[in-house]
Amino acid sequence: MFLTIPASPTKERAFSWFRKPNDFEACVQPELPVLYRVAKRMGCTNEEAEDVVQMTLLKAFRAWDRFDGQHLRSWLIRILRNERLLDLRGSKETISLDESDNWEVPDAPFWDEVSWKIQAGSVLEALETLPEIYRLAVQFCDVEDMSYEEAAEAMDVPIGTVRSRLFRARTMLRERLASKIQFEGGSN
Repeated sequence: MFLTIPASPTKERAFSWFRKPNDFEACVQPELPVLYRVAKRMGCTNEEAEDVVQMTLLKAFRAWDRFDGQHLRSWLIRILRNERLLDLRGSKETISLDESDNWEVPDAPFWDEVSWKIQAGSVLEALETLPEIYRLAVQFCDVEDMSYEEAAEAMDVPIGTVRSRLFRARTMLRERLASKIQFEGGSN
């Protein structure tokens, strides 16, 4: 983050300035788009994502005085993840993972744009077929550009587990995309 932490002999004193309620909004505001995207990737509809993010912020605000000032994004994502899991346990409805409407297409001639959408759709389809533990590793490390450490905190697993899940996820994606290309190529 852009904040600098003053030197202090104790962690408690070092972050006492950081826990002011007025600072909460300024600190979490830049993380809102990330939280929303993560919620959507966890299978939330637009409304559910807004609700989960709102509950995440409420719980984070209540725990603000206990936050140690390190890895804000990971801390918020962990709260969001736990909140989403609570929601899923409470409801047994089917959750749509269709995210194709949320891809941003760069300015390009029409056919380039169509080709890009098809490729993005193929990658998204392959990503959605991954088990959640692997999909989250890709989401955090490759899409959200989190460090392994931040992803490990968000998923509540060791760093080595993040690395192995990411390796397996990328291998599965390569295999699924390669088989899709061979299948589509063979049909022409």
